[in-house]
Amino acid sequence: QFGPEVELDIQRTVHDTCQKGGLLQIRQKKPRRNAIKVLMFIDCGGTMTPYHALCSRLFQAVSRSNRFKDLKIYYFHNCIDEYLYTNPTLEKEYAVSTQKILRECDKDYRVIMVGDATMEKSDLDFHPLETTRNNLGYCGLDWLQLMLRRYEHIVWLNPYSRPIGGFFGEWGETYDQIASMFDMYHLTAAGLEAAMKKLMVKA
Repeated sequence: QFGPEVELDIQRTVHDTCQKGGLLQIRQKKPRRNAIKVLMFIDCGGTMTPYHALCSRLFQAVSRSNRFKDLKIYYFHNCIDEYLYTNPTLEKEYAVSTQKILRECDKDYRVIMVGDATMEKSDLDFHPLETTRNNLGYCGLDWLQLMLRRYEHIVWLNPYSRPIGGFFGEWGETYDQIASMFDMYHLTAAGLEAAMKKLMVKA
């Protein structure tokens, strides 16, 4: 029997059994401890509303996964700013300081951003009228650049194709800006697989 502290070592069992002329040699090993820590940030509301069910399935799959040593999931609207939320309703009672999260989650975390990267340009480049100790005077781009400086392993999953022309011109610009900053993958099975391979590469 194998308790929680050991598991069957298949490779050594086969090798040692062969060495003993076929007499079964059971070999055990300590189970692998997954050391990967993950931060997931999910865009909610607005143009992301049609993808709510898709993001919900992603959330459930990741939450049920036993692959990570630690998993923390937060929500935002359009772009990261001074607050993130522990609930997709984005109500004030669920707000958490972004600075606090980044301070508590060290640089070893792998980061998954989920969003369509489309918004008014002011969401990216508008600085708050008043600089406080919490907002630091940062615009959306500043927060995204802070994330990139903080975390070496970070990917962006996007359920949306780049908007083109006319009414969507400004959204296309923000899409391009964010796509130029992050390794961006389409939120499909193939895109998710490629993003995970990129995310799990050893430093």
